[in-house]
Amino acid sequence: MATTKDSTDNFEDLLTCTICLETFTEPKYLPCLHTFCQTCINTYILSTVDKGKTETTFKCPICRQDVLMEESPGNTETWAKKLPGNHFVASMMDRHEIRKREKMCDSCKVNNKSKKARSLCTVCDEAFCSSCETYHKSFKISAKHPIISLEDVGTNKETVIVSSLIFSEEHSGEIIKAYCVDHSKPICTLCATLSHRKCDDVTTIEKAVSGIKKSQKSMEMSTELRDTSKQLSDLIQNRKTHLTDFESEVGAILTKVSTMKDNIIEHLNKIEGQIKDEIIKSKKETVLKLSEESTDLESLKSTVDNWIAIYDTCLHHGSELQYLLEINRISENKEKFGDAFIKSMSKIKNISMHLEANDIAENFAKRVPVMGQIKLVETDTSCPKLSLDKTINFHNGNINVIKCIDLNANSVFLSGLFMKDEFIFTNSQSYEVLKFSHNGDILAKLKLSDEPCDIDLINGTKAAVSSSSKTIYIINTQDMTLCHIVATTYPVHGFCHVNGEFILASCSTLTWINATTGVQTDQASTIGDSFLLYAKNRSDYICGDGSNTVSRTVNNTKVFSYTNEKLSHARGIYVDYDENFYICAYNSGNIHQITKDGKLIRIIPAESIGIKQPWVIRFKKNSNQFFVTCYQTGKVVVCEII
Repeated sequence: MATTKDSTDNFEDLLTCTICLETFTEPKYLPCLHTFCQTCINTYILSTVDKGKTETTFKCPICRQDVLMEESPGNTETWAKKLPGNHFVASMMDRHEIRKREKMCDSCKVNNKSKKARSLCTVCDEAFCSSCETYHKSFKISAKHPIISLEDVGTNKETVIVSSLIFSEEHSGEIIKAYCVDHSKPICTLCATLSHRKCDDVTTIEKAVSGIKKSQKSMEMSTELRDTSKQLSDLIQNRKTHLTDFESEVGAILTKVSTMKDNIIEHLNKIEGQIKDEIIKSKKETVLKLSEESTDLESLKSTVDNWIAIYDTCLHHGSELQYLLEINRISENKEKFGDAFIKSMSKIKNISMHLEANDIAENFAKRVPVMGQIKLVETDTSCPKLSLDKTINFHNGNINVIKCIDLNANSVFLSGLFMKDEFIFTNSQSYEVLKFSHNGDILAKLKLSDEPCDIDLINGTKAAVSSSSKTIYIINTQDMTLCHIVATTYPVHGFCHVNGEFILASCSTLTWINATTGVQTDQASTIGDSFLLYAKNRSDYICGDGSNTVSRTVNNTKVFSYTNEKLSHARGIYVDYDENFYICAYNSGNIHQITKDGKLIRIIPAESIGIKQPWVIRFKKNSNQFFVTCYQTGKVVVCEII
């Protein structure tokens, strides 16, 4: 919170309109905190809003977020004027002007005199020479007005903002004098009288801003903004790298197509053109999609970086009141921003181009009808927890049961997947894999030749199912059909698919096998009771390690072993997006929630969510929703943490 000169002192970028690229004139706020000249945003609105339709919104020129006007927006030509003025930026412009050039005494100007000003009244927002300052202090009404030195403002010694007059956005001309704690909102006298007279906690604005810059909220806000900016930078780089890799794949495929063409000579000229057209078309569509993903992320990052600029400038150069206003505005936008981020990430898929070449095409030119088939394979990307995402209290939040799905079985190995739009469960009693809607309605069934034990996702459309016969079934989750099987000689109950390998768990042995060939690639031993496991990658996994212990191993080293007398026979283990682990203890009838370093957070009784022996727990991706299966009753309860 130092006030000495640093990089944030150069705030010219914050004072420049991104439309006209000039210093702001009549700066206006949008809800997303981007600021524009009134005339610039007015021109933009008139050029983008269809006058022939009854419109109530327009999009921010930078982040494309919808800006909703009031219920009676009136003529679009008046929208820009109705937007709230950015008093903070206006104040920073005043300060900037003082630093750039010599300011003359305002009182002397009234008398047609010209004298250099030496101080500024932050209440009257007028500059005075030494004589006029003395007169100003001599009047009873202005004797206690704060006076600051213009020299101190110019050398950055003065942290008081140039003008301390902050006006209400709801009542023109009214100065903010109080703060409603109930609504987290600064208010003027009219606001307090008309809208907040029934509020329990209304305090003075001086009390509200006291210590705000050094508060815990301030520290957390700073950390959140910077973490989010870094995460978005990493994601943007990831998208750009993937785009480069994709284009390399396309180049390799085009080379292969050309080689095949050379071998097949003139006969394939026509179908060569067809396959190339399909490749180029798919490439064009995919490159456009990937580029748009990067653009969306850059827009989100632009928003966060803008918030950081506002935050830093207000922190170093704003008053406590202005600082409070700005962090309130940022806080109000965090949830909406988190929604926008999750929405953007839900659309992101890694896309690879595969050419499934016809074997005949490579050897027998006269019998080839087509060269091959172009496929764009989309795979989910890993989405980090966003710092500005919705705040879920995973440690202390209440657990609500959303619905119960009864598979009408008992003493059953019941595992499952929490898909985007469906649930998929394995029922060892009926030898079936079942697909349910999120409403709990059965959609499809797939009968297997022996009892399924566990299930894990391979990609967006394929899943693997382990069985008691040392066979792993690969199924299509869309049409619920069997694709092929992977035979293995190693015992398996629970398992995980990571980077082209399966990690198999059974009693006291963990075995790594190639997911295609079933050939062993590694093996490790545990103390026992390793029926199910969770793996972040092939060298970072957590599983049962004895009857009342769960251990996490990273790079062949145990980083922790969690033991509890109320933990008996650990089974399903999973992680939420806050990186807390959940352990189903089926014999002790509870679920243990622990931190990523093995510290107990809480023990959740299974009866509190309507089951008896929890077997498997799975979270929906990037969500506070999860389901737990019950070994004894064959029920599945879908819950959420709030």
